[in-house]
Amino acid sequence: MNREFPYLDHKHIEAIQAQRMEAISFLSASIAHDIKNLLLVILSCASVIKRMNPNRDIQNRVEIIINCCKKMNEMLNRLMLIGRSINHLKIRSINLNKEVKNTVRLLESKIPSCIEIKTSLGDIPLIYADSTAVGEIITNLITNAIQAMSDGGFIDIRTAFTTVTKEDCKAHANAYPGRFVTLSITDNGPGIPKEMLPRIFDVGFSTKNSHGLGLAIVYALVEMHSGWIHVESEIGKGTKFVIFLPV
Repeated sequence: MNREFPYLDHKHIEAIQAQRMEAISFLSASIAHDIKNLLLVILSCASVIKRMNPNRDIQNRVEIIINCCKKMNEMLNRLMLIGRSINHLKIRSINLNKEVKNTVRLLESKIPSCIEIKTSLGDIPLIYADSTAVGEIITNLITNAIQAMSDGGFIDIRTAFTTVTKEDCKAHANAYPGRFVTLSITDNGPGIPKEMLPRIFDVGFSTKNSHGLGLAIVYALVEMHSGWIHVESEIGKGTKFVIFLPV
């Protein structure tokens, strides 16, 4: 039995994840904002040095600093997503199936030939959401699955319409009754160890991804849309993420 988390049913896991995300979301965004301000100073000074110094060797080294600053700035922008509120999103009526197709198309060149993408898009109603945020959710979940399957495999993407009852909510800490569109992304990778499940949405947690922001961003964006995430995983058989977004 896991000593830190003795109750590892889905409801307790989701409750732990919700408490952790609430505690770290504001802190992570605030820190990212402060670092961005310092980073801009470094970037500005490096650009001046490169422009004023004719020495090619120094210019090459400064260019490395500038590129690193730009990459770090992109990471900080993603980290700041975790602390944003629904007021920062551009909410409108969108078709989730269309967003899935567009995102998969954009990712085609990055998907290894050893990984097969399968889609089964259901007859679903429209949802109110930020299309950029939804694209980020899909991208991060697909990328996470790809990184878990270095030896290849398949990723199954499905959408469906479902009605959640009060009885259904008993199994999920963040669930509430209503009509929902679901997005499920399943892989047949190595799976996630049971003791790691309560921590997979923590900022910095990762088994493959170097910056460990992908799943934390997914959690934050889904929460901003008044949805929740259900995760199933079994060692040797793969992992399934199910996103519930209200109609």
